[in-house]
Amino acid sequence: MRQRLWMTAGIFLLSCMSAWAVYPERPITLVVPFPAGGPADALGRAVAQAMGARLGQSVVVENRVGAGGLVGIASVASASPEGYVLGMAGTGAMIYAPFIAKKMPFDPITGVTHITTLVRTPNVLVVNANSPFKTLADLVAKAKAEPHRITYASAGIASSAHVVGELLQVQAGIKLVHVPYKGGAPAIQDLMGGHVDVMVAEASGVRGAIRAGTLRALALSDSARLNVLKEVPAAPEVGLPGWIADGAYGLVAPLGIATDTLKRLTDAANEALASPEVIAKFNDMASLTQPGNSAQYRALIKAEQERWAPVIRAAGITAD
Repeated sequence: MRQRLWMTAGIFLLSCMSAWAVYPERPITLVVPFPAGGPADALGRAVAQAMGARLGQSVVVENRVGAGGLVGIASVASASPEGYVLGMAGTGAMIYAPFIAKKMPFDPITGVTHITTLVRTPNVLVVNANSPFKTLADLVAKAKAEPHRITYASAGIASSAHVVGELLQVQAGIKLVHVPYKGGAPAIQDLMGGHVDVMVAEASGVRGAIRAGTLRALALSDSARLNVLKEVPAAPEVGLPGWIADGAYGLVAPLGIATDTLKRLTDAANEALASPEVIAKFNDMASLTQPGNSAQYRALIKAEQERWAPVIRAAGITAD
């Protein structure tokens, strides 16, 4: 009888160990809620490839676009919590949207499992290479002399570029005219074509154009210069110490994910972020790896929501 009990207990223990050891036993989907070929997509694919190598399974990127990232992350929030559907959540969906969207399809604080922070991407104020604005001081002087004359492009109403552009106006004491586009790519194209005057964009999305000389960067929305954009002054250097506005991406999963699975994913993500290939890829895109954990990502979201809520409300930004 005792031998049978020991055998039963041993089988149960082995089955538990086996269940943990096989995760992941099939490919994992990483939902990137932004268009394929864009900067966020490139960052997500770099993380996916590096995580897959450490998990022993493919991490396949799936682009689910819509509502500034809400569509994609909502699909993650409603997925089964076995750990096979993850999401690369951006600033718009997790920080801005609760104060802009008419109805949130999930709660960024309580509606998902936060795995870890991933990357931060400083914003940069850019103009056409032929623009008369050589410095931010040139732009501010013109805008103060002629309010509501200078146009600034964004990827759309309530997009990150729109919100960060509003903060820039508050910090600089100027009034610009917002020109929303259906995405960052057409906005950048019109900026290069001279159809709009300026744009706030994530550095990762315009690094190539700055390098090629088709866009000129006036200021970086960070507290210090980036190594790959050493020529671009940081916000405090141009008299805007409050214009700190990085894009923040993190890794999320559905609620209810197993503790062991969460740990494996957190470890794999942080190991990926520490890898030379990911660091090099992010640096080339003027982005910074940001390893962390669930608590740190949740705290970041809470703090950023508190910081941006008054800016959004004062500007009257809505999803309409």
